[in-house]
Amino acid sequence: MTLFLVLVVSVLLSAFCLSAYRVWFHPLASVPGPRLAGLTYWYESYYELLHRGLGGQYTFKIQRLHEEYGPIVRINPGEVHIDDPCFYSQLYTYRDGFDKPEHLKWRFGSPSALFSTPGHHIHKVRRSAQDPFFTKSRILKLAPEIQVKADKMCRRLAKDFSDQQIPPTSLPNSLSTGTLEFLDHSMFESPFVKAIRGFKDIAHPCTQFPWLARIFASLPSWVVRIIQPSMSCVMDFQDEMRLLVRTAQAEVNQHAPDEKDIKTDRTIFHGILRSDLPKEELEVEILKDHAVSLIGAGIASAQWTLTVAFYHIISNKEIACRLKDELETSMPDEDNIMSLEKLMQLPYLMSCVEEGLRLACGQMTRSPRIPKKPMQYGKHFLPPDTLISMDTWHMHHNSALFPDSFAFVPERWLDQPLSPAMYQSRPLRYYMVSFGKGTRHCIGMNLAYAEITIGLASLIRRFEWELWETSHADVEVVRDLIAPEVVKTSKGVRMLVRLGK
Repeated sequence: MTLFLVLVVSVLLSAFCLSAYRVWFHPLASVPGPRLAGLTYWYESYYELLHRGLGGQYTFKIQRLHEEYGPIVRINPGEVHIDDPCFYSQLYTYRDGFDKPEHLKWRFGSPSALFSTPGHHIHKVRRSAQDPFFTKSRILKLAPEIQVKADKMCRRLAKDFSDQQIPPTSLPNSLSTGTLEFLDHSMFESPFVKAIRGFKDIAHPCTQFPWLARIFASLPSWVVRIIQPSMSCVMDFQDEMRLLVRTAQAEVNQHAPDEKDIKTDRTIFHGILRSDLPKEELEVEILKDHAVSLIGAGIASAQWTLTVAFYHIISNKEIACRLKDELETSMPDEDNIMSLEKLMQLPYLMSCVEEGLRLACGQMTRSPRIPKKPMQYGKHFLPPDTLISMDTWHMHHNSALFPDSFAFVPERWLDQPLSPAMYQSRPLRYYMVSFGKGTRHCIGMNLAYAEITIGLASLIRRFEWELWETSHADVEVVRDLIAPEVVKTSKGVRMLVRLGK
């Protein structure tokens, strides 16, 4: 009994000392914010897992905290969040490479993926092997292949869904020019769509409890499927990526290292396998993580952006007519879509693309960095190894930069607009951060622009669209699951489609 009492007193005393340190003596103690957030990580966990019965609410809570406390807020014991567009380029810089928190690499169960890699130096090494596949010149060469896929999607719409009183399916399923696989499935649905949902569902639990992801990763897949049936689609997707990697390995190994062959340079994974990366970076599990990240994040982001842009365009007749007129004038023959280079010169089309990207956000949740040197924000000294974060949601809904920020207003991007004087009168695009900035900006930015531009131009030029049992609630963001998420009851943005006149 005495030993038990000593143990209880020791635990309580340790908890008191830790609490006192965090609240009064921690280097971040002077940073404004709710005391409970500075005291315990459970404050964040509650909003990400339980609040309103939804979870995924901390981004919105942080926005309210900024309204109460100002541009810098302490959001957990070791992290501050800054809402100041002028500071964004200082945190996400091309000059200095900052690390990311180690625990975030388990967020999607792909700890070796480029997106997940914590250390700046290993990230730089891994990225150097992938960058050549995503340059603007490389994507321009790839554009005709993207157009072929967009054409196939249009033929399927024309054959099976045009002039019928049923919608083609929810647009997030059907709007993707990045893969052909889903185009052959009934109603455009495929196991890949379910896998993406599965990844989003596990994101916050694995962020708050990284050990959970490590346990799942250590268990045989059949055990995970029994314990958590909803993970089956994720496991299937990962198995498919392993097969893709092993196929690429077999093809590359059949040729000498310096031998050029069309087969051994046809995918990014062939290129990585032929790169100068260390041998340990070419293991199947590491390449599988890259595959999951590149294919999953790349396609899902473009789908959501197209869906958001499509809804707002079709729901506003003035915008829809103006875009249609521009496309018809530029492309009298609907079967002869212009090259990507020429499409990107159409001002209203690209304004719709930019506005779609702004509202879609890309990665919605905050992205912490760990500077190795002290940083100063206003009067607040932030010591080395402090987690400092910002996010796309706050940037894109800054009312000074983007008045009426929740409205879809393509005109805000016309005529090379400048930001207000308080933000140094820079081009407004400087504050568009859908793809992030700095050494870790999204590697697929050029590909995403190509997919969204070609997809939007092809579908608007060739068809007439009408919303069907769809409302603004189907694109209104109510949860942050790393990417934006709408109400659970939504069946997606659904439309009736008719052949163009």
